[in-house]
Amino acid sequence: MSQNLSEKEFKKQIEKHFRKKHYIKIYFFDDSSEDLTSGFIIKFSDTFLMLQECHFTLDGIKVIPYNRISGFRHNKFEKASERIFSQEMLIKFDQDIIKNTSLKHFESLFKSIKDQNFHCIIEGIKKDKFTFTIGEILEVNEKSVTVKNYDATGKIDKKPSKIFFKNIEFVTFNDKYSLTFRKYLKE
Repeated sequence: MSQNLSEKEFKKQIEKHFRKKHYIKIYFFDDSSEDLTSGFIIKFSDTFLMLQECHFTLDGIKVIPYNRISGFRHNKFEKASERIFSQEMLIKFDQDIIKNTSLKHFESLFKSIKDQNFHCIIEGIKKDKFTFTIGEILEVNEKSVTVKNYDATGKIDKKPSKIFFKNIEFVTFNDKYSLTFRKYLKE
C-alpha cells in the first residue's frame, strides 16, 4: 500500500478513481517486476484492485494486491488520454467479467477466472527472482494455484507449475497475449 497515505486515504483514492472512471497510472514498489501500469479501476475489494489495463487500447485485466501499489497518478497526461479514449469510444468494460470475478481472496479469484475459462498470467517473486507463469488454471486451494504453463513458443511444460499465493505480485487475464497464445499450444 502507498507509503505516503494511510489505509483510509489510500482506499478513498481508489474509490474516487473508480467512481469517476478515471484513467490512471499506478506505480509499484521498487522490488516489483514492473514499475507501473495504466488503466481504469473496474472493481475493488478490501485486498485487491481490478484494473482494465490500457496502453492506447484496452488490453487485459490486471488484479493487483494493495501491498504492491506505491502510488497513483491522474494528471493532465492521463486526462488527455482519457478524453481521447472517450471520443474514440474505446472505454467499454465487459460487465459479465467484472460481475463474475471474485476479489475476496486469491482462492476465490483463481476459481472465478477458471470458471470463466480464461488462461492467466501470474507474475511473482520466489527466492528474490521474478517469475512469470502463463496458462490454464488446473487446480486451486487455500494456499496455491496450479497452472498448465506454456512458453513463448506455445509449448506446454511437462509438469504443471504450482504457485503459492504469498509469492504473487500480479494476475492478468482476458489479455491479448493469453487469449491469442492459447489457440496455438502444443504438447
